[in-house]
Amino acid sequence: MHIGILTSGRPKQIDDPALAPRLIQAARAMGHEVTMLHEPEIVIAGGIVTHMGAELPKLDVIINRPGFVEEPSLHAVTTDALVALGFRVINHSPLGGIAKNKLAQHFILSRAGVAMPRWAICRTSDHARAEAAKIGYPIILKVAFGTHGKGIFYAENVETLSPIVEYLHIRDKNPIIVEEFIAEAGRKDLRAFVVGDQVIAAMERTAIIGDVRANASLGGVGTAVELTEEEMRMAIEAAKAFSLEIAGVDILRSKRGPLVIEVNANPGFEELERASGVDVAGAIVDFAVKTVDGLNRN
Repeated sequence: MHIGILTSGRPKQIDDPALAPRLIQAARAMGHEVTMLHEPEIVIAGGIVTHMGAELPKLDVIINRPGFVEEPSLHAVTTDALVALGFRVINHSPLGGIAKNKLAQHFILSRAGVAMPRWAICRTSDHARAEAAKIGYPIILKVAFGTHGKGIFYAENVETLSPIVEYLHIRDKNPIIVEEFIAEAGRKDLRAFVVGDQVIAAMERTAIIGDVRANASLGGVGTAVELTEEEMRMAIEAAKAFSLEIAGVDILRSKRGPLVIEVNANPGFEELERASGVDVAGAIVDFAVKTVDGLNRN
């Protein structure tokens, strides 16, 4: 098959080891042709889409890797145009881009009945302080858009919370999320990698000393872990809430059971492959190919 890999980066950025290269290696190892598609190089003019000045080649399937951190609606037009032209795009969902918005995530997961830490969305400093007092300290603060743990803050009490919320309010006046800190998780979280309707790999991530964020990009260390049936079910439900075919779902183990803290529509998997020994890139490519084969048979 001829597989396209759509990224939000420019051509010079495709050497990020967590994204396109592993997919290229996996696809080529399985005998497929691969073409990289870079969103900044795509032009949509009427009903025609060009890439780097040329018409798109005939592609059997496109794997979408939405690596942007901006307002999702600015990027949805690209995949919408590709789908309208008849391309099969894996991980194209009207709610997929919204998963980038942590504010919207909370509403969508709650509506789907997915268990989460207690939370509130506030637009003023006074409201944030009031909601934090109701939830109880310590507290986690999150901004709407951020990746690799950026935009997540930890406050032990109102004295440490106040300067943070006042700064965020002055900076952009956007609403922020006030969220319960799950102390019993021990500054660890679980990353479940969902492909299709299955959790294909998982790891437990531990934050470095002096931090509460377990992201690998911030030094968090991943180790192999066996998820419970409930945790796997919850991860799949969380991905389905956004109609995502590929998703990284982050879960905390709490006294009241597993709690989802985030769904990532563009999950990196280099650390996960190392920790779990699972060929995640190969599983993504295999899923894309089988999806197209299934459509062709129908």
